[in-house]
Amino acid sequence: MTILIPTCERVTSLLTAYEEGALGPFDRLGVKLHLAFCPPCQAFLDTFDRAPALLRQAWQAWDGEPAPGAEQALSGALAALRDGRAPAGPQHHPEPEMWSALAPGGDPLLALLLRLHLGRCASCREAHGEHEAIPITGDALDALRPHLPPENQWRWIRRGLGGGRVAIVHEDAATGATLNLACLPGGKSSPVHDHLGLECALVLSGALQDGPAHLRAGDWMAHASGHLHGPTADDGCECWALVALERPVKFLGWRGALGLFL
Repeated sequence: MTILIPTCERVTSLLTAYEEGALGPFDRLGVKLHLAFCPPCQAFLDTFDRAPALLRQAWQAWDGEPAPGAEQALSGALAALRDGRAPAGPQHHPEPEMWSALAPGGDPLLALLLRLHLGRCASCREAHGEHEAIPITGDALDALRPHLPPENQWRWIRRGLGGGRVAIVHEDAATGATLNLACLPGGKSSPVHDHLGLECALVLSGALQDGPAHLRAGDWMAHASGHLHGPTADDGCECWALVALERPVKFLGWRGALGLFL
């Protein structure tokens, strides 16, 4: 009998039932196996235990009946969640130390990602200045192309990526770092892979689930060496991302057995 370990997207959709003991034996085993190898999903599960206590503490801080404004704010937030309304603008921002890439002599690959994030994020423009931002008023790929090498110099990789495709648009001959343009079809998952160095990525269009994080256009993600993941694009549309890799990524499973790297 073969047990298939579920994806991060599948696991996050099952966690409530897992906590309540409502899963069947095979789903429960699959979730337990996934959690054993995925620290981000385990951390997400840990918040299930903390959230109710934190909410109770906050609610009781008013010593009696909560203020009408608090009730209205909570009702509005719950209504927005029910209606599927997401807050405007990126919700995942670069780590503080990343912004040094914009300084003279900084990493040019990271600087490009940061400038694109600034083009989407008003709060980061207020904190770090507007002069570096790449404005994005329409198609993000159209805004990006003037800042990339000519397309005839891109090297596309399509095989072995589960329906996705990646263009290596620039490679630093001295360090081996690469800048990559990745596209994942709606509903498809990237093959699970390990990082041999820092990965920083910016979602250009569409949306994806990466462990417990749901990322939309303008959102930033970063993973250190040794991090395993396989993001899944939302159903209904392609997800494009610009990815800066310090070192190659190594695929797991049969792809790893064949020695496939990116």
